[in-house]
Amino acid sequence: MKKIFTLISVALVAMGVNAQTESYSAITNSALSSEYAAVVGSNGVATNVSNGSSKVNFGTTNVTVEAVGSSDPADLAGGGQDITIGNLISEADHTYELVSINSTKDIKWEAKNQGDIDFWYVAGTGTPAVSMVAEEIFSDGTGTGTYRVKVTAFDPATGGEPASGLYYKITTAVDGALKVGIWANKGNRTTFLVDGETKQAIPYLVEGYINGQNYSEDDVTAGKATAEQVGKKKWLTNDEIVALRSASNSEWVIGAGNQNFWGNVIIDAKAGKTYWLFQGNSQIGFQGYTFAPGKTKEELVTGIESVKVVAAADNNADAPIYNLAGQKVSKNYKGVVVQNGKKFVQK
Repeated sequence: MKKIFTLISVALVAMGVNAQTESYSAITNSALSSEYAAVVGSNGVATNVSNGSSKVNFGTTNVTVEAVGSSDPADLAGGGQDITIGNLISEADHTYELVSINSTKDIKWEAKNQGDIDFWYVAGTGTPAVSMVAEEIFSDGTGTGTYRVKVTAFDPATGGEPASGLYYKITTAVDGALKVGIWANKGNRTTFLVDGETKQAIPYLVEGYINGQNYSEDDVTAGKATAEQVGKKKWLTNDEIVALRSASNSEWVIGAGNQNFWGNVIIDAKAGKTYWLFQGNSQIGFQGYTFAPGKTKEELVTGIESVKVVAAADNNADAPIYNLAGQKVSKNYKGVVVQNGKKFVQK
């Protein structure tokens, strides 16, 4: 029988056949999945906007997700009045309760593609914030009677939970390992998974691609790549990503430099707990998730870091196909996939 040499991840293949593993992919035949499509019109603008936020819900047996996107009010940039204010919060800061936002810019849930990876995000809006208040605009020490929205970003030193912007609320019914596929336009921005009970950011493992990080001759020498892969994008382990961070980067930075990142963040999730996923001052694309009941985050790493050059049997055209998150996908899926132990781009 003819043999071919290729790269295979034992961990990824094993995870794909685990009957208990639950997976959700936001991509369905490279079109809006039904959960998203149900809340947008033919022009892609969300139709379920209420008080400045658009929400979609989806999930599997033990995982539920609510994706929330908020846009800026349509006319507040120039000090407009299209908000409803409540009681005075601080006379010194000229801030009031923000009861409602009465109009918004368009919110669009869209599918995009970067580096052969499809992902979801809310187009052009939704920088996450833990609080929103109404601030009166003053001129020469005198109140003008017009107001603007003032937001407070998440600070890992003090904690909190997102109140506006783009974020994903994830709840798990049982203990297990949760891996979420993400895309970040700017990998050097902070990325948080926040415990809904303690309101504190929790540590996670991260793995994936960083734009500009490619396989080298050293990887070939170390048995982590073939000669044909030199110069191509490199799948980075958690340790490799941590090593790329500069001294000024915090533990919440997933990338190196002002570069795109696409890959996974992985945590140990607990039964009945909620977690919020978001970036500190930017947006994060959602690709899907894999949840393995009873497993730990270390057991759910994709395993690309352990690839070995092995002899693989002739290709079986009917063999299952998996994406890099370990999720079983169809032949219509577009992106990097693994079939018969071989990693390739399916177009």
